[in-house]
Amino acid sequence: MSITPYNFEPLVTDVDNYDYLEYEESVVTYNDRSKLAVTDWCSCGKCEKQINDRECVCCFELANIFKMCTNNECITKNALFSKVVLDEDILKITRQYKISKTKNKTKKRRLQSATMENKAWRFICYKQFTLWVNSWMTIGRGNRVVIPSCVVKNIRERYPEENGLYIGFQNR
Repeated sequence: MSITPYNFEPLVTDVDNYDYLEYEESVVTYNDRSKLAVTDWCSCGKCEKQINDRECVCCFELANIFKMCTNNECITKNALFSKVVLDEDILKITRQYKISKTKNKTKKRRLQSATMENKAWRFICYKQFTLWVNSWMTIGRGNRVVIPSCVVKNIRERYPEENGLYIGFQNR
């Protein structure tokens, strides 16, 4: 009996396609959701109405996020959510990383400010969440994903806008 090197290594196609195919199957229709009651489209019980149809999505509707929900509870109840997305020390590390990587001078100045605005902290939280749940997928300009309403609500409660007005999802 001889030893066969790399006998138990996964194939690249297995790794690359598994989550992606599962994610593509969870197509959500957003038609007129902003006009419906939250209970008509929210299954986790933590969502709130958003300003446009595209943002009215629950964490239970997206397969890549739902599989991270423990005990059929909202993703915001997952212990890793508070560590990865809301932990102040982690956010400060992410902030330093974003400062070192960004080429946009205005964004860099905003991130370097001694007293950062809540808008900048929300941006970092949204980025953390997106990277956490979509780590296998390329995200960026032209390839955006919607963050579930329950997550947006949680982040906005933590870092509220003084005037209560938010920009929301922009698919650019």
